[in-house]
Amino acid sequence: MTSSHSTVRQRLPVDTTLKGIVVLFRMLGWAWMLLLVVLTPFGDPDANLVIVFGAMGLATVWTATTWWAAGNADQLGRPWFVMSDLTIALIVGFASTAAGAEDLFHGGYPISTLAVIAFATSMRITIWASLLVGFEQVIVHFVDERGGIPAAGSVVFLVFGTLLGWSFEALRDQERRRLAVQADLDRAEATRVRHEERMDLANRLHDSVLQTLTALRRDADDPNQVRYLARRQERMLRRTISEYRSEHEHSARAEIQGMCDEIEDVHRIEIDTVVRGDAEVDAAFEAVLAAAREALTNAAKHSGVDVIDLYAELEPGRIEVFVRDRGAGFDAASSRSGRGLDHSVVRRVTDIDGEATITSEVGVGTSVELRWPAS
Repeated sequence: MTSSHSTVRQRLPVDTTLKGIVVLFRMLGWAWMLLLVVLTPFGDPDANLVIVFGAMGLATVWTATTWWAAGNADQLGRPWFVMSDLTIALIVGFASTAAGAEDLFHGGYPISTLAVIAFATSMRITIWASLLVGFEQVIVHFVDERGGIPAAGSVVFLVFGTLLGWSFEALRDQERRRLAVQADLDRAEATRVRHEERMDLANRLHDSVLQTLTALRRDADDPNQVRYLARRQERMLRRTISEYRSEHEHSARAEIQGMCDEIEDVHRIEIDTVVRGDAEVDAAFEAVLAAAREALTNAAKHSGVDVIDLYAELEPGRIEVFVRDRGAGFDAASSRSGRGLDHSVVRRVTDIDGEATITSEVGVGTSVELRWPAS
């Protein structure tokens, strides 16, 4: 396995977990040292308490700094922090000898620095650091004449350094492999989706454009039929383009165009449709769409014109639809058409806290304005 300081800069997702492990080791090492420092004055009254508590204060401040570094970008893995951490660990590890204490009171604090180095560097560097800390402790044991057997116990730093270095590298290597596999799966899924989109587009063109062209050749002598077929194909292509351009899973723009297509086919009229913007289809839009369908259907049946205008503005949280015909019109105050539109159009919109306005004049035409939410 290979690793490097630059590799850590990739900010693998697993680094968040590894930071937590580093902080946990630091807190356990600090708590272990605190317990021994508190007991030192009782068991070793000749120890220099200034050095004892000074070392504890240094370890406490740096433990708080470790918390800060773990929560601030890559500070925990930067060279300045690693070198400072190792220096402080060596100072704390030598403090027992400097204080003249009979027993070592640094506890597990020096071990926690190996977790910092394992996070910031590699297994090889962590092992070298563990050898350095272990060598210092061997010197401490011989300087204090504690004997060879306690000094041999310093091998624990090499054990911890090896385990931490290997574990951190193994976790990162597994994470890289997982991310590589996930990237391959994402690419395969993207390829599948693109293929399905192309197949869908090809099927639409085959089922509509080619069939329409065949019908145009067959009915070339019928101008009205040719015009109708061309208009129908134009609508279909506009709707397809809207669906593919839309950033929404269910395009409100395409839904409006589809509704107009259906009404044109049923009533053999032309709806001049202009739609600005787009939005996701939701309950409010469906209510406004139903009201617009009723307004268009009423105009197709009763206005007596061949062309109806529809203008819509769509955006998330706002819908405006205007339907207008320059046809027969009606007296909104007395006609049945006005009462029917009030039931089928106005109530659909007002029930969702929207606003609907119907304006009509005999011989001039009818305008329907739908807004959600109400202005």
